[in-house]
Amino acid sequence: MKAATQKLIEAVLVADESVTPEQRAEILRACSQGVRPKPKHVGVRQAAQVLGCHPKTIYRYVRKGLLHTVHYSCRKVRFDLNEVEAFAASGLPDVR
Repeated sequence: MKAATQKLIEAVLVADESVTPEQRAEILRACSQGVRPKPKHVGVRQAAQVLGCHPKTIYRYVRKGLLHTVHYSCRKVRFDLNEVEAFAASGLPDVR
């Protein structure tokens, strides 16, 4: 749900006198649970820079199932930056 839509719902809930503050809080909490940041896709070189490894190592992680690819076309492969950063924070395994 877009932030503008969420603000509109909040405005309607505030204006409606029949909605209690507890109900309003519950509705707004349910609306905010579906909000996810838009994924930013990066190429193999940028992913390798984030992880501090060689681009070939990135493809090893993909083969092992540790990272996932986003295919724009048969030759254009990208990686979700949020996933790469989370993978970097969890520690890098040896894939040799």
